[in-house]
Amino acid sequence: MLQLENIENSYSFHSYDEHSAKLIKPNKNIHSNSSVADNLLEITSTTLVYRELIDSGSFPSAFADFGESHIKQLLEQDADIFLIGTGKSSRFPDKSILQYIAKNKLSIDFMDTGAASRTFNILTGEKRKVAVLLFFK
Repeated sequence: MLQLENIENSYSFHSYDEHSAKLIKPNKNIHSNSSVADNLLEITSTTLVYRELIDSGSFPSAFADFGESHIKQLLEQDADIFLIGTGKSSRFPDKSILQYIAKNKLSIDFMDTGAASRTFNILTGEKRKVAVLLFFK
């Protein structure tokens, strides 16, 4: 389990594996008297998580298909930091995408899904404006 207490007004990660992740719903505490299942949401496909937003339909299913247009979609959120969970291992996009990120001084970090989930919880707990895009393929 990754998160021991609820994070106000934001999803947080409860657990993950290479095929899915479980999120604790905003303002919920899995250690309360209510059902744990009612407080969790499981995701199994590419999903953007930002505060109380879950978007599972706007991004490609495989990290290999992630491109510059998807970075522009990410930037529609008012997050200051973007984490990209690339699956069970750390992967990086094409050099041209990395150059686009550097040229525009964007705070976008690529890491494995576990690291992205843990980092998201830490930064969200610090009240930082962080969004995470998770890929499972």
